[in-house]
Amino acid sequence: MKQSNRVENESLTSETEVVVNFPDKLELSMVQSNELRHYELFQWLVTILLPIAVGFWTAYFTLETKTSSLWWSALIFTSVSFLFVGLAFFYRKKVFHESIRKSVNLSELK
Repeated sequence: MKQSNRVENESLTSETEVVVNFPDKLELSMVQSNELRHYELFQWLVTILLPIAVGFWTAYFTLETKTSSLWWSALIFTSVSFLFVGLAFFYRKKVFHESIRKSVNLSELK
């Protein structure tokens, strides 16, 4: 009587199937780094200057004595903030809508 040292394990004998799907086409969007840098700069300036403008407007409307220096400061910071909002939207449009798109079929790459 000979005993078999071989133990059958069903998990080892079952087949494993790995399926990898690749797309037919690969598409890249490239943007100009200068426009992206300007967009981020103007967006950052808006987030800094607009709260300052709101602070001047709050001080102007809450104080009993309305000084012209508070009014002019609030007006200037608001104007500059809106200018930077406009520039940020202008550069955002350039970044997201005027990007260079390149595509290649993966069947061509070998």
